[in-house]
Amino acid sequence: MDKETIKKQSLEVIEEVLPDLDPASIDTAASIRDDYDVNSVSIIKLLVGLEDKFDVEFDDSELSLHKYESFDDVIESVEKKLEE
Repeated sequence: MDKETIKKQSLEVIEEVLPDLDPASIDTAASIRDDYDVNSVSIIKLLVGLEDKFDVEFDDSELSLHKYESFDDVIESVEKKLEE
């Protein structure tokens, strides 16, 4: 799966899990905490949604908001999981 497809599908999951965000206006490089008010519960929901979408699994240690500065970081972690 190419990076653009992963990003597109990840944005679809973001839209499902965080319905207050408009995926068309998301700056994936922006701070998810400061710019989008994503909290620790939201990041866990997002990662679980990505696990389901891409059939990957995040370790408990990866379910921390502090591991991700931006949606790009989240998407990059999915890409790495798919390469494993």
